Amino acid sequence: MFFKNISVFFNDIKSKKAGLELQKKILFTFSIIALTPTVIIALFAVFIFDTTLNGWFNKKISTAITQSVEVANKYLLEHQNAMRGDILELANVLNVNANILSSDKQKFNKYLNNYTLKHDLSEAVIVDSIGNVLASSGFVFQYTYTEISQNYYNKSNQGEIIIAKEDDSNKMRAFLKLSQYIDAYLLITRFVDEKVLNAIESTSIAVSDYQSIELDQFDFKISFVLLFILLTTFILLIAMVIGLNIANKLVGPISSLIGAAEEVGSGNLNYKITNQVLNNININELKRLGQAFNKMILDLKTNRLDLELANDQLDKRRKFSESVLSGVYSGVIGLDKDLKINLPNLTASKILNISITNSYGKFLIDVVPEFSDLIKHLLKTKNDVVEDKIEIIKEDKVLNLITRIVVQKSDNLILGYVLTFDDITSLIAAQKMGAWSDIARRIAHEIKNPLTPIRLASERLINLLKNNKRLDKKKFEECLNMINRQVDDIHHLVDEFSSFARMPSPKLKIINITKVINDYLTPLVASFANITITVDNIIPSALIMGDDKQIRQAISNLIKNSYENLSMNKIKDGKVSFFYKVNKDTVSISIHDNGTGINSSEVSNITEPYFTTKKGNSGLGLSITKKIIDDHNGSILIKNLKSGNGINILLKFPLTKDKYKIRVF
Repeated sequence: MFFKNISVFFNDIKSKKAGLELQKKILFTFSIIALTPTVIIALFAVFIFDTTLNGWFNKKISTAITQSVEVANKYLLEHQNAMRGDILELANVLNVNANILSSDKQKFNKYLNNYTLKHDLSEAVIVDSIGNVLASSGFVFQYTYTEISQNYYNKSNQGEIIIAKEDDSNKMRAFLKLSQYIDAYLLITRFVDEKVLNAIESTSIAVSDYQSIELDQFDFKISFVLLFILLTTFILLIAMVIGLNIANKLVGPISSLIGAAEEVGSGNLNYKITNQVLNNININELKRLGQAFNKMILDLKTNRLDLELANDQLDKRRKFSESVLSGVYSGVIGLDKDLKINLPNLTASKILNISITNSYGKFLIDVVPEFSDLIKHLLKTKNDVVEDKIEIIKEDKVLNLITRIVVQKSDNLILGYVLTFDDITSLIAAQKMGAWSDIARRIAHEIKNPLTPIRLASERLINLLKNNKRLDKKKFEECLNMINRQVDDIHHLVDEFSSFARMPSPKLKIINITKVINDYLTPLVASFANITITVDNIIPSALIMGDDKQIRQAISNLIKNSYENLSMNKIKDGKVSFFYKVNKDTVSISIHDNGTGINSSEVSNITEPYFTTKKGNSGLGLSITKKIIDDHNGSILIKNLKSGNGINILLKFPLTKDKYKIRVF
């Protein structure tokens, strides 16, 4: 009956029948209920049986037998210690008298014989490493010493004393190497009382027999325990049969519920537990569970229809978003929180040569390494928006991209990133073309002006040559001077244009800008007639990364403009002043003069190339100055003073970091 139920149980395990876990738990519970009292009774019975057997093998008896063996062993140990003292004493005497005894064998033998008699030894022998007797006491048989174990010699050579009982004899033997002799070993023996040896042997046999009998008690205990194990197993089998029968009655309805749940899990929302199955369930709670399950399936089916409708709407919105993105001229790339590519739009795919098929799930900087600086800046600053201008080489073309990356967050949790960029390569080219066209137009206009007087002067010279036999030297010289002046103006204009177009890149180093300006202006103060130039004190902390030559050039252009304004307008008591100020991150240089100032309408154009209010000027001085300041990451602000007389030019430069202040130029 048990094996039939167990066979069915294991078949259910192999087929992974629903409700198997419940069967296991019920089976385990009934087994524990059956085993607990049975095991307690078995342990109690084994304890009583064990106590009875322990009384037979009393500890006092066991102790007495064990101690008798110890007494016999101590007797032998005492003999060994005595022999150790004898052999050490004899070896010491022999080593001291080695010169005397080794030369006279008869005297050597006599000494050994006397020593054995005096110390109750049976024999004393001197042998070499192959067993030859070199000297001995009386009654020694030489052939017996060739059988000495090689182990004796090895241990003696290491300084050990060997003390052991001879086989098949009642003798104790001691063996030692003599240090003052060449290849000589000392062997002494002593008889032990044979009765004592027999008593030791019989005691050992008795103890062995007692211990073997004592071990048999474990066999009795094992037999007794096996009897209780068989009884416990029988009770356990009965409990398991009962547990399996009860489990099968519970598992039937539960299996139906599990099967229904698996059908629903596979997507079949039309499945339900039939009324026939529900009517066969005798447990009301399980029947109610089945009815609740059917109701849940109906609700799931309704919710699924709603979800499909919502998902369809989301899919339409996604397609609409993709269509919108594909029509955007800007490149757009969606990134996940790990900066991996999710979705590039059509423009991004064309410009960067990437696709959703080949690039999905890859790191952005692996696909487009040029974006690495932008990504590093974003991670370093932890800003939500970062912008930068990036150059990318694609198919031997340099693309200029204005790039912007935005962080997508929800409750300070990063969901992803959106990278947008615009290709401004054509725009930059058009701007450059427009700028050069404007420059060419301005240059043509500036060059055209002096060409007219040059032509008039040359025509006048031709007429003079044709009409006058005798040339008027003065008029001829005036015409030539006019041509030279106009040529000089053209040359000056070309030089100014060349200087503006070929401004070298600044060679940056740490400089004190207030010191550079003061060192430049100090020797020039006396050079400007009728104008007073005042400079502020040097500020030690006004350190910037700059090119001192270009800074001097910019200051020269600014002071030249102020000087020309004061001179041309004949300003009395003309004055130019320099003021310095250091803030937290910047150093400011203010330049004031008391000239006529500038018109408000001209302020926005004053730094543009070729814009000038002075006759005969190229209009490139302030343009060059502004470019120098821009190359130093600085700014320039030009405005009239509030008093209405004069102009204020404010220059600002970023201070260098503290770690660079160790080198100042």
